[in-house]
This record gives sequence, C-alpha cells and structure tokens, in this order.
Amino acid sequence: MRNLLITSLTTCAVVSFVNYSHAADVIYDPAPVPPAPVVEETYDWTGAYIGIFGGAATGDVDYDLGVTGLINLNVGASNSAGGLFGGAQAGFDYQMGSIVLGAVADIAASDIDSELSVSLGGLGSATAKSELKYLGTVRARLGYAMDRFMVYGHGGFAYGETEQSLSVTGLGTLTNDNNDTKTGYVVGAGLEYAAFDNISFQTEYSYVDLGTDSIFSQSFGGGALNLNLDESLDFHTVKASINYRF
Repeated sequence: MRNLLITSLTTCAVVSFVNYSHAADVIYDPAPVPPAPVVEETYDWTGAYIGIFGGAATGDVDYDLGVTGLINLNVGASNSAGGLFGGAQAGFDYQMGSIVLGAVADIAASDIDSELSVSLGGLGSATAKSELKYLGTVRARLGYAMDRFMVYGHGGFAYGETEQSLSVTGLGTLTNDNNDTKTGYVVGAGLEYAAFDNISFQTEYSYVDLGTDSIFSQSFGGGALNLNLDESLDFHTVKASINYRF
C-alpha cells in the first residue's frame, strides 16, 4: 500500500512538471519577427546631363520700312515665318523633395525664314527676306517631380543671328545682304520622363522674342531715296529631346 502511494505521488509530480514545462514554452515562446517592409526608391533628378533635340517653329517677322527724300512714308508689314531647327543642350538639375531647380544652355542650327514684298508708293518695290541661321538660349528651370515624371516651366536669355537680303527696284536697283545678331528672351514649359536611370525623354514648348532692331539703313539714287528697315522676330517652338544623365 505504501509503495502504491509513493508511485502515485511520483507520477502526479512528473505529469505536473511536464504540463508546467509545456505551458511555460507556450507562454514564453517569442513570436516570429515580420520581414521589414520593402521601400521603393524614387528617382533622383539631381545631376548633370547632355542631350540632342529637334523641333519646328512658327511665328512672325515684322518689318517697319521708313522712306524719306522724294517721298516720305512709313510702311509696316508682318509676314509669317517658319522652319525646322536642331541642336544640342547641356544642363544641371538639383532636387529638393518634389521640387527640381535647374539650369540649361542650348544651341541649334535653324532654317526659320520669311520673305515679304511691299510697294513704295508707285516708285518701285522692296523685297525683304530674313532667315534665322542659329538660335541659342540660357535658361533656368523650375520643376515638380513625380518619381520619374517631371513637369516644369523655364525662361531666360535667347540669342541668334539672322541673315537678310533686301532688294529695291524703281529709282535704280539696290541689292543688299546683311547679317544681324539678335538678343531677346524665351519662356515656356515642358515635360520630361526618365525611362531609364541614365536616359530621359523630353518635350518642350517655348515662346521666343528676339526683339526689334535696324537691319538696313542707306541712301541711294543720289540721295533721292533714303531707306531704313527695322525688323522684329518672335515665334513659337516645339521640340523633342533625348538626354543622357550622369
């Protein structure tokens, strides 16, 4: 009887210890640590870039022809201008949050031209032709970035060279060729998309005003006729670019 009681007490003690150990394991077993969330990196527009571009332009060339001498008159006329252009650009962007600040300079060859003929009050006629040989700009950019997509505005200094030819018939015949350097301003807006880490595609609109200046002033016919021709040039451009970003 005594041995049976000892055996029963021993069995109860073992079972209690096993149950307690199992309960302790359940209570103190730490939960598995969840994996860290994957954070996607956003594109960083900071850095220098170079690119090539091509586009088209349309606008107006305004002429103001002053005539003195045998006759006194002032003839103002406007004519449409248009053509293609293409060139290269280089710039730098700096991103702060979603805001992108940048600067860019470009230079392009151009065949934007215009030709206009006017009457000189029955004494003859004058034909003026202008062609923009090249166009350059130095601009600031302010953009808003949405990861790899950016919208921006831009503006700054514009310059170029026009080549003019003026032919006058009537009191004698005069033909004159001249080159004129022009300066003005450019403003506009654009979109840019970074298709790859180092390659971005861009489309851009610009309004360019190269100002007004005198391109021709001369007397002929023994001083019988004095001519002064002023020219102003402004136009709209749309271009597409591909940039390599460092």
